[in-house]
Amino acid sequence: MRRGVLVGIVIACASWMVFAQAKPNFTGTWIVVTPAEGAGQEQELRHTATTLSKGHASEGSGHHATYKLDGTESRNEITSHGEPIVTLSKALWDGDKVVITSATTYPDGRKLQTKETWSLDSTGRLVIEMSMTMTGMPAQSMTVVHRKK
Repeated sequence: MRRGVLVGIVIACASWMVFAQAKPNFTGTWIVVTPAEGAGQEQELRHTATTLSKGHASEGSGHHATYKLDGTESRNEITSHGEPIVTLSKALWDGDKVVITSATTYPDGRKLQTKETWSLDSTGRLVIEMSMTMTGMPAQSMTVVHRKK
């Protein structure tokens, strides 16, 4: 009897650990809930087994980025005022979260370092915790919460 109870507890714990580490799929259209100044903005996400892509409408063709989820470098570029802005990023899984670290170089030489940690909360909202440092500016951090459209 004791052995059966012990086996049951071990199986239950192992099942819970597998469930707790399940990787979410971020695919969908997400709307910013907080912070208030960003509320209502939409972001379109496409998530496959190997990549995570994000985009939103903007002047011109919008802003889009794709990240490889294996920790290898991804290169994304946008053009602003005829000048390229290049971002080099690495994204990888940390349990059930995706962590993206990026370095952006602007045409005027400024550099932006960011770290984003993506997860789903217990209610299914997308939570992105961000920290960033820009040349000549103090470090900043913020949390952006999205609900699925």
